[in-house]
Amino acid sequence: MICARCDHPIGRDEPYMTVDHHAASGPGTTLYVHKRRCKQAPQQTYPSRRFGV
Repeated sequence: MICARCDHPIGRDEPYMTVDHHAASGPGTTLYVHKRRCKQAPQQTYPSRRFGV
C-alpha cells in the first residue's frame, strides 16, 4: 500500500489508518495513511520553466 499523505509505501509491520473519501459525482475511495503523522509530499502549484523555447 502507498500512503496517501506522503506517497511512501506502508510496510507490513507499520500501523496505518483507512480514510473514506466521498465523491459527489461517483463512488468514493478508501485512502490509506500512516498512523503516525508523516510529512506531506510536495505539490507543484505553478508551471515548470520550459528550457529551449
